[in-house]
Amino acid sequence: MSTHKNIDKICIVVLVLTLLAPLAFMNGEKFGIKAITDEDAESYQGSTYFTANDLDGDWTDNAYTTYITLSDNEGEIKGNGAYFLNGDLVISNGGWYVISGTKKDGKIIVDASDSSKIWIRLNGVTVNCSDDAAIRVNQADKVFLTLAEGTENVLTSGSSYSEDALSDNTGGTIFSHDDLTINGSGSLTIKAEYKFGIDVNDSLVITGGNISITAPKDGIHVNDSFRYAKAALTIDAGDDGIHSDDELYIESGTILVPSCCEGLEAVTVNIAGGDITICPSDDGINANGGSSMGFGEMGGQPGPHPDQMNSESIRENNSQNTSSQIMKGQNSPTVSSETKNESGDKTQNSNLGEQTDSKLQEKDEGKQKADSSDAEEEETYIRISGGTLTIINETGQDADGLDSNGNIYIDGGEIHISLLGEGSNSAIDYGSENGGECIVTGGTVLAFGGSGMAEEFSSKSTQCAVLYNLEETMPSGTLFRLLDADGEEIISYTPECSYSSVSFSAPELKVNKTYTIVCSEYSAELTLDSTAVSEGSTVNEGMMQNGDKNAAKPGEMGQAPPKKGGQGMMSQDSSGNTEDISSQENEEKTSKDLVSLSEINKNVWILLGASFMILISGILFAVKYRK
Repeated sequence: MSTHKNIDKICIVVLVLTLLAPLAFMNGEKFGIKAITDEDAESYQGSTYFTANDLDGDWTDNAYTTYITLSDNEGEIKGNGAYFLNGDLVISNGGWYVISGTKKDGKIIVDASDSSKIWIRLNGVTVNCSDDAAIRVNQADKVFLTLAEGTENVLTSGSSYSEDALSDNTGGTIFSHDDLTINGSGSLTIKAEYKFGIDVNDSLVITGGNISITAPKDGIHVNDSFRYAKAALTIDAGDDGIHSDDELYIESGTILVPSCCEGLEAVTVNIAGGDITICPSDDGINANGGSSMGFGEMGGQPGPHPDQMNSESIRENNSQNTSSQIMKGQNSPTVSSETKNESGDKTQNSNLGEQTDSKLQEKDEGKQKADSSDAEEEETYIRISGGTLTIINETGQDADGLDSNGNIYIDGGEIHISLLGEGSNSAIDYGSENGGECIVTGGTVLAFGGSGMAEEFSSKSTQCAVLYNLEETMPSGTLFRLLDADGEEIISYTPECSYSSVSFSAPELKVNKTYTIVCSEYSAELTLDSTAVSEGSTVNEGMMQNGDKNAAKPGEMGQAPPKKGGQGMMSQDSSGNTEDISSQENEEKTSKDLVSLSEINKNVWILLGASFMILISGILFAVKYRK
């Protein structure tokens, strides 16, 4: 009888608990429930640049570690999860593997489940594969390739790949379909003869090691993001030094690219620290998003491809002449007044000289955004907030130091750029024709190039930044100095190349102060009447809308990446009609606060199903006892 008397109360309690359970799991953080997430999972959408496993280059062996010794006659395996097949080593299970030894013609293959995480320590490995990648990841969730301390590891690949490799779009000496991390403190030498040094279809993280790459095309080619910290990387490439179809982020470490076509290329380039030196034949850094050109192997719209000119001579010229100067310490922010001899000037490649008019065509065509109506298109930008960046191009005739199809943000760090002061070389080039700007809020900038396509800094800059076009071209090795009113030196630099334009900024510069520019025998006074000053003629002025430098630019962006917000904001469509977009943004914000069905984890769906079953069981229970 007691059950019959309390059945209504029991059903109500069951119903309430059933409804509350899924709400608790869907909004657990609001109720103080901490979610357990796998930051290394391919499906993880968090904002972590580096996970704990990415940074762990000294992981400890355990009872499940498998030890493998390579040899020409297959080798030896102690443990589970790996086997030899036709001379190749195949790793088929998640876990930990330590590999040593030499294989003259074969490869290491990772072919596990798509949820497997695999740790591989290279403990003195030499692998050559004549017709495929030396290390290839067919399938895994994530692979951690660790370079053991004190070891030297060498991976090489042949100049032509097999039909099976080509059908799988294999492009690198290291090739991975899935996320790959390289860490540790040992050394790794990659010699690619076919295409790329490292080719990753997903994301690549490098957080350690001393890595050297030689490749006929891109040194590193990544389809998703590339993130880098703490390592030492040297790349000699026939095309891009590092190419990403998405994001490129550098936090620390060193990167030296003695020879390449373009140095760093991605949709967004973020440099937060590190010591980076690039000696390209075309652009130093290229943010290529929004371009009418596809990304592909070259991406963006670069200058002449090495295949179209004597690439070997250019690479050798860059490597021997420019890299050696860098390694000798001739690029400190304050340099002695010694100059190069006339023989130090490099002769120009005749094929490059034919490109002098292509910059105008690039302005008109190559940098147009795909479709201004696509509001969700990711912003294209270069952001530099720390570290030291040096770009030296002694051969380019249609080259840029920093080249963004969108904005350039300089928030900190030291930037030194030297390009020839002739042709259409531009030390700093941004997408002014589609609303782009170069905004300086910190750091030290000393950028030298030609005046023909020089672009001025944005009035949104909070630190004084100056574009100064000289009346004559200074020869290479001419010391540039900026003096204050008392004759004290503020900044100085000796560019490796000739120059007719200087872009500079430093924290010491103040508005309403007068400075003196000194270049050899040339000197001129300059008064800073605002944070963004332009002296001398610049083609960029004529590219503003209706020739008005103060005119509003289409798609004008803030100090970015841009933030939504503000009340009473107005938008203008192609017909000139305006509308209040603040209400639209409020609606978007409200909609983002709600949980989308596509965002619900599969585990939540399981819990919802279980809750539904409990509810049905409770109803059936109530009906039965009612009878």
